[in-house]
Amino acid sequence: MKSYQQFFAEMKRRHVFKVTGIYGIVAFGVLQAADMALPRLGLPDWTVTFMLAIVLLAFPVVLIIAWAFEVTPEGVKKTDVAAPGEIESIVAEPLSKRWPVGLLALVGVVALLGSGWWIGRRTAPGASAEADSSSSAEVRLAMTDLADDDRASIAVLPFADMSADRDQEYFGDGMSEEIINTLVKIRELRVAGRTSAFAYKGENKDLREIGAELGVAYLVEGSVRKDGNQLRITAQLIDASDGSHLWSDSYNRSLDNVFQIQREIAEAIAGELRIPLGLNADELVQPTADLEAYDLYLAGRSHVRLREDQLDEAVHMFEAAIARDSTWAPAWAGLAEAKELIGWWDASWDEIPDDQAARSAVVEAYWEDAEQAARRALELDPNNATANVALGSVLRNRYQWDESEAAYVRALASDPDNAEAYQQYGTLLIGVGRIREGRRATERAVRLDRVPIRILWHGIGLFRDGETDEALAVMERGNEEFPGTFLEENLVFLYVESGRFEEAAALGGAWFVDGAAERMRSGDPSVPSTWPSKILNRPSTWMAIGRLDSALVAVDRHASRIDRSVSWIWST
Repeated sequence: MKSYQQFFAEMKRRHVFKVTGIYGIVAFGVLQAADMALPRLGLPDWTVTFMLAIVLLAFPVVLIIAWAFEVTPEGVKKTDVAAPGEIESIVAEPLSKRWPVGLLALVGVVALLGSGWWIGRRTAPGASAEADSSSSAEVRLAMTDLADDDRASIAVLPFADMSADRDQEYFGDGMSEEIINTLVKIRELRVAGRTSAFAYKGENKDLREIGAELGVAYLVEGSVRKDGNQLRITAQLIDASDGSHLWSDSYNRSLDNVFQIQREIAEAIAGELRIPLGLNADELVQPTADLEAYDLYLAGRSHVRLREDQLDEAVHMFEAAIARDSTWAPAWAGLAEAKELIGWWDASWDEIPDDQAARSAVVEAYWEDAEQAARRALELDPNNATANVALGSVLRNRYQWDESEAAYVRALASDPDNAEAYQQYGTLLIGVGRIREGRRATERAVRLDRVPIRILWHGIGLFRDGETDEALAVMERGNEEFPGTFLEENLVFLYVESGRFEEAAALGGAWFVDGAAERMRSGDPSVPSTWPSKILNRPSTWMAIGRLDSALVAVDRHASRIDRSVSWIWST
């Protein structure tokens, strides 16, 4: 019986070590390239896993072939038996000649096993999206489920307007939002989304119920009285578990001290909760030297929240603020956000509904303005989350996927609880086929800030991932919670695409009963450009009922339209 040295010598003679090394190194390169490229082509994660399985299963086959056959000038033939003394001469070789080929084989095996471990870990069920998106510690923290987030949680309710004429509501709302923006910089705090907290505006509801519904342990509420240049601001910190007051204070100052008040409130809350700030005091707020610019900025924010025809006025407010202080990053970021949004909401659609070239020019002009404003904001403050989100959305709209993703990740690194960033990032991920990651992001957005647009995108992510029943349940709950919103019409879309025509007819009204379903079943994608035809004009609708020919017609139609991803028309 041959010794192990003779066996290894035989493997070397038959080039098994060399084949092992080359196979492992080449497989490593191929798998890494596939892991990066295939998801960006819209292919699911199991495609990479399938390639890994093929590579691993083929490995022993390749070794057997390498042992049994050899390549010669005459072609592939069965390996000859070793000549007398050939094995002994290999064993007698010095280590410097024997070990290199063995090390090559070892490198190949390690490379192959390393690829298998990495891809298996990344694509395993339940693998977190943050491992795919960024290695940033901040983003990993932000992408965890709220149930796993043990930070102190807090929500800032809208401050009441106590001014004599009750004409400073926008200022009170702005103060609340600015305090939110200040608190989110304290990484040891989880701050509820502004939209969710503002849903309780004007409601006389028990604070314990509000805390439970928002999923936070603490609440901040207060009031603002503004009289000329004089301010009176009250604020109090409340334990949501029992409604008790932990801290309260009043500030009687001139308007010139508004940023100092915001800082003091944040510091007081952090101190009461025994949370170290980990920041310099100046990092908590971004003041402007021009208080009129600040007032214009707050007014602009109030118009952005209303969307639709209010966006033009928001742009005017931000531009006026910039005219007074052109070095203030928040004003530029607000302008970028408004300009990106206005491309979807602009009233000129009513004036040029059928002129795609004119529509394209209008949208591109808005996006160009938004990009310039966002980049100016980032020159002044590279960590401005709003500017990064706006920039990411512009780049996403232009199909610049990698650059868009980088902007969203930067936004989340600086503001790990930014629900808007999660929603828009999730929209990107779903749009490029990274459905699992997109679902993770949209779910996080909903949990941070439960509003219709975030519920919609979470439902879309679930639906596109094949979780039809769960998607419909999410949308149905959202429609009950927010009646009369766009959730209803989008729920109709999902009913149709899942073949549940009766539910769609009951929810959608007479237009559906009067023939939309029959036209879809008949395979005629040429329907009028009316609201119901959005369902019939979507490629995914035809694919859902097995009509590939009609789906291709719809794809061709959309390829020439400005709404580059039809689903994104509701993303903002």
